[in-house]
Amino acid sequence: MYYDIVNSGERIKELRAARRMTRQQLAEQIGLSVDALRKIEAGVNGAKIDTLISIAELFHITLDYLVCGCERKTEVDDLLVGLKEKEVQFIRNMVLNAVDNMKLLTE
Repeated sequence: MYYDIVNSGERIKELRAARRMTRQQLAEQIGLSVDALRKIEAGVNGAKIDTLISIAELFHITLDYLVCGCERKTEVDDLLVGLKEKEVQFIRNMVLNAVDNMKLLTE
């Protein structure tokens, strides 16, 4: 496996579209110009590691998926697409609390 900038750019574009974000919105959130993001999505330029990390954090995915596409998205990932960061954190906290409560039942 290797970093295929064309395929990686396509994944970034798909993630952005799934969130119904414009290039302008994504570019602002990750600190890029719209033109730089357009070139990354088109596979003309590769993204710097800092940019990839920002994108991965924003979309709650791993660098493995973003760079080489080697991680499958789960049903839960699909449910989180389009949610705001605070909404994702709320759901994450609910799940963690449920896991803690289940541990209490087995003790």
